[in-house]
Amino acid sequence: MKDTCAFFVSLKSQNAKLMKNIMFTILFAVATTVVFAQEKTTPKSEFTVELSTTTVSAKPGETTSVDITLNRSKSYSKSNAKLGLSSGLPAGVTIEFEPAEGVIEKSTAKISLSREVKAGSYTIILNSVIQNKSKGKTLKLVVNDDTNAVTLN
Repeated sequence: MKDTCAFFVSLKSQNAKLMKNIMFTILFAVATTVVFAQEKTTPKSEFTVELSTTTVSAKPGETTSVDITLNRSKSYSKSNAKLGLSSGLPAGVTIEFEPAEGVIEKSTAKISLSREVKAGSYTIILNSVIQNKSKGKTLKLVVNDDTNAVTLN
């Protein structure tokens, strides 16, 4: 009888370990699925505009860029998008979108500064229009001073 009891205790202990391993595996699978599902959030309605960064810095004469992602709901997924600006640009700054229009999910805004751009901080609103709806995000452009001090004796 003592051997039979020890056998069942051992079997119960092995089953507990097995159940613990199964539960851990299920928990890990669920957690991994949740993390990957959160990487790209599809809006329930319309669309959202996301920027890879909210602040870019450059000196006069330089070019920088920011990536733009359009997250679309199902009803907006096949509609043409047009990227543009909802704000003015400082003198000497130009922005080109590549691509600028189409059924796009990602684009790059190339920001070029002429040598005459004044140092300072500027707010620019990058936007997208889809199905006559306009949505945008604010980008802060910081133009650093390009003075190279030369001392002559």
